Amino acid sequence: KKRILRWVVLDLCGFCVIAYLICAQVFNFFPWKPVEIEIPDPGEASVTVQVTAVPQPTPTVAPTDTPAPTDAPATPATSSTEGAPVTEAPVVTDTPAPTDVPTPAPTPEPNDLLKGKYADLFSPGQVISNDREYRSENIAIFLTAKTGYVCGKCGHTAEKSGACPFCGATIGSRKADTVTYTVADIYIRDLSCLKTAFVTRADDEDKVKPLAEAHHGILAVNTDYFINYYNKHGWFIRNGVEVQRNKKISSDLGVLFADGTFETFDYKQELLNAKRETDTAALDAIFARNPQQIWYFGPQLLDKNGAAKTQFNSTLGKANPRTVVGYYEPGHYCFFVVDGRGGQRGLTFEELSLLCADMGLTAAYNMDGGASSGLYFNGKIYGQNGRATGDIVYIAEP
Repeated sequence: KKRILRWVVLDLCGFCVIAYLICAQVFNFFPWKPVEIEIPDPGEASVTVQVTAVPQPTPTVAPTDTPAPTDAPATPATSSTEGAPVTEAPVVTDTPAPTDVPTPAPTPEPNDLLKGKYADLFSPGQVISNDREYRSENIAIFLTAKTGYVCGKCGHTAEKSGACPFCGATIGSRKADTVTYTVADIYIRDLSCLKTAFVTRADDEDKVKPLAEAHHGILAVNTDYFINYYNKHGWFIRNGVEVQRNKKISSDLGVLFADGTFETFDYKQELLNAKRETDTAALDAIFARNPQQIWYFGPQLLDKNGAAKTQFNSTLGKANPRTVVGYYEPGHYCFFVVDGRGGQRGLTFEELSLLCADMGLTAAYNMDGGASSGLYFNGKIYGQNGRATGDIVYIAEP
């Protein structure tokens, strides 16, 4: 009976132990605490290993006899014991283990066209829009309507009549001396904010405002009226796509490259070979730089140094309404139109060139003018725009 009772008790104890272990595994109530250790693996994602921290007994340290202090010499000394030299051992101090000091992450260089400049002009998080400005996270446009007085002696446009600030001659205030123009100062961080749109057939032509509104443009101007030329001569690239490259180039080019730079090319000086024919190698060199827009009208208004010119590759130099695409630096551009109908004074190419140089532009390109000239901004049209056009350049959110 005792033996049977003993086996029953042992069986019950074993059953309880096994039941406890099973329940502990299922319901996770181990008396010890699991610890997670991160094991980094170079080149691969880190692996998380779960191990069990086993309680360790606290080690006991046997006391050591502290030697009695001895008078040590101030300087290392040697003594002789059984003929062997003994050198005093240097005192070793515990060096604290280095602590991990976090290395500050390098500040990333801004990758926008403006490289972080003019940050105060933008409006992150909200859009500010009225009839004189538009500001968002990627676009800042400031519109200014100006009145100037053209000096009949030097051709500069002054802000006031009276003594010319450039040459000292007297500038009149008559209507024939007065010019009105509208300037849009443009800052964009993303080049995709500057786009072009065009029609494909002559009967699709329209004015600047409806074309801009159809493409959700904030700002727009007419461009080169390419539909008049593309089957005859010229070179046209729109939004990175080469629309047409003809064998004959007979006007200056305005080129916007993928890095945001804008350049103009004097076709007689830069695009013709010794035989006065289009130099294919010169065009290929431009194409290799990844142009996003190429306009074909002109003329070039400033030389390669940003200085005003006196000679132009165009016969349309009389005072007229004008449309200009100007450039300061990558991401900083301007569009402006000059009035010149209904008795108002337009500008000649020489006067327009001087105005562009006085504005501080480094490159400027003349677009189709006259009745085609028009600038659209936030629902309103400025300039003439009495004639339908086939194409626009516009600013819109990326």
